[in-house]
This record gives sequence, structure tokens and C-alpha cells, in this order.
Amino acid sequence: MSSLDFDSFSANPGGLLLDNCRLLDGVAGYVERGAVLLKEGRVAFAGAGKDVPQAQAREARKLDLAGLTVMPGLIDCHAHLVYSGFRSLEEVDRSSIEVATLNGALNARKVIDAGYTTIRDVGTIGNVAVAIRDAVAQKRIRGPRIVASGQILCSTAGLGDTLPPHWSKTHGLGCMVDGPHEIRKAVRLQIRNGVDNIKLAASGVEVGPYAYTWMTTFSEGEIAVATEEAHRWGRTVAVHAQSYDSVRFALRAGVDTVEHGTRMDDDSIALFKKSSSIYVPTLCTLFSVLELGQKLNLLPKHREEMAVNEPLWLNSVKLAHAAGVPMAAGGDLGNRYPHGTNARELEFLVRAGMTPLEALRAATSVASLAIKRPLVGMLEAGRMADVLVFDGDPMADIASLQDHGRIVA
Repeated sequence: MSSLDFDSFSANPGGLLLDNCRLLDGVAGYVERGAVLLKEGRVAFAGAGKDVPQAQAREARKLDLAGLTVMPGLIDCHAHLVYSGFRSLEEVDRSSIEVATLNGALNARKVIDAGYTTIRDVGTIGNVAVAIRDAVAQKRIRGPRIVASGQILCSTAGLGDTLPPHWSKTHGLGCMVDGPHEIRKAVRLQIRNGVDNIKLAASGVEVGPYAYTWMTTFSEGEIAVATEEAHRWGRTVAVHAQSYDSVRFALRAGVDTVEHGTRMDDDSIALFKKSSSIYVPTLCTLFSVLELGQKLNLLPKHREEMAVNEPLWLNSVKLAHAAGVPMAAGGDLGNRYPHGTNARELEFLVRAGMTPLEALRAATSVASLAIKRPLVGMLEAGRMADVLVFDGDPMADIASLQDHGRIVA
């Protein structure tokens, strides 16, 4: 990103007027010859340039953007900052918390340089995501604002049960809990540690040693207890759900987001339509296997499961899209694709049937709903001055957002 500093410009008492731009507000299509007025860290106006209040325009410092695109900073709803590449899970399991923290800080910088100003970290070791969140907020390191989770709450033999029990308590990505009492206590402990979001794994995973994607690892009652307790404390809940029952259980429990949703059917879609939950399909997880193939060094049984999951996953996205289920963008980055390539998820959403505008909404206005951060994700009066200036037309070429050289500010 360039050195154009909106904070210093908008420190001018009259604010900063971004004039003569192509405006994408995060909801509607383009406003040609648009304008955005930033003042005191907030959006004071966003719309057609001809409609800017003239008294405010005269007081503001004006920047003529000559047709550049102005849009909200992008949001990734599903990230793991401690992951750093193809063998990331293995590396995280065997590295120290100190090394994971350093990797997370480096990855945070890659994310902000890619035009993503907000991410939700949905699983870490120790309390690394909270530490990085706070360091960014205190301007000690560069990075996006972070909605932080702790360890992923998993059942015994579930998704995160990959280490000896005595080690996983401090170093594992998963925190193994069984039954309502253990789950409720684990939620409260994470809240004490400062998390914003509770992440549960209600199904297995393609590369799990015990539980696979078609297996459901938490009961409906266990998910409901976690959700009730998290919501009581004002935290959100994201559930890893790749089996049919795990999706249904999560939706009936009232979770905030369903992650992956590999296996969904008409019953799942009907539950979505009755709920306020948002679907985060994480298509980078699927397409990474299709594109990277042997580089991922997956075992044959894991590759076979991904081959089975491919049509199921794409069908789930198709069903959800056709039914108007709200979908938010989250790439599961660091898992296979590296941090900084977050915009690949938008390309894959378009490949799966979304329009470019729908994909952009998934990374802006819908994403802000998913993570319960209403001040970001849209450019309208009263929201945060969280702005991305881009030299290109993402509505014509969604993949252009992957070119960091086009990010002006």
C-alpha cells in the first residue's frame, strides 16, 4: 500500500474530500464521479460528487482521485494468523507459542498490505490472536483490526485432537472439551482471556487423524450450551461444520456463522432462511487442493476425501446462493494459501456463481454483519473512515484485487 495517510489528511479541521472517484459503498453498484468526505475518523458523506454539501466541501482538503475506485476496506471472516503455508498445521503443532506469535505478526502485516483492514481469526494456539489484536490496536505493529478467537473448542477425537493431551492444553490449536459443563467453563475461560469470538468444531476435517468431514463431533446440546454462554457474554460464535448434522445442529443452536458448510441440503437451507446465521463457505480451502495438488503433500486418504467433498461443497454454495442465504467471505488463509492472498476467495465465490458485486458485498457489508462490526464494511455517513483506494475495476475483473500494486491507499 502507498504512503497516502488518510489520518493525517483528515486531521484537517474540515476533513478530507476524496473527489472524482468511482464509488463502491459496499452495498450498491458504482456511483460514477462519486465523492467521500472523511472527518474526525468517520465518513461524513458518501455519494455522488454533485451532492456533497457545499459548505463542508469548501472546508475540506480535496484530493482529486481521477476516477480511482474508492470502496470499504475489505474484511476476511475466516483466518488463522498462526498458519503460514502448506505445512502450517504441522508447523503450528510443533512450534513454540513465541514463534507462532512472531509468524502471526508478520502475517498481519501481509493482510493489511493486501487491502484487508479487518479480519476474524477463528483459531489460534495459546492466546496469540488476542495478543496480536491488542498490539495492532495499540499501534505497536502494523495489521488489520482483528476479531480474535482463542483455541478451537473440539471434542475428544475431534478436529483439533492432534497432540498428546498434556501438550495440547498449552500448544494445540484445539481445546478438547466434552459435555455441557466442560464446554461452558471453556467458553468462560476464553472470555476471561479476552476473546471476541468462540470457535467450535462440530465436525471432523479432511486431514483429521480421527474424525472426518462427514462425522459430527458435538451434539446439538453441546453446541447450544456454547452458543448460549457466548451470547450471554456478548461474544459471537463460529462453528466449523462440514457434515449434514453439524450444520443443522449449529443453525438450530443459533450460531452467528457456519464455516465451510461442505454438506448442506434443502433442510439446511430452510434452517438458514429461518435464522440470522451467515454462511462462510471458505472456498479457498476447496480450490487450494484442486490447484495446488501434490504441493500440499496430503495423504492419499485425505486427497480422496477432498475429491468426494468437491461436488458436495460446490452444491452447498449453489443451494445457498439460489435461496438468498447471506454469505460472507473468509479464505481460511495461512492454511494452504498464504496470507496476503485473501482476495482469492472473492475470485472463487464468483467461480461458484456469485456476481462480482455479490462477492464484494461478501467481503464488505455482509462480512460486517457476520462479525458484528457494524462500523466497517460500508461507506455511509457515521461509519468508520475505513477506506480502500484501488486503481482498477473489481466489478469487471474481481481477480484484479489480488494485484497489490493497484492498491493506492
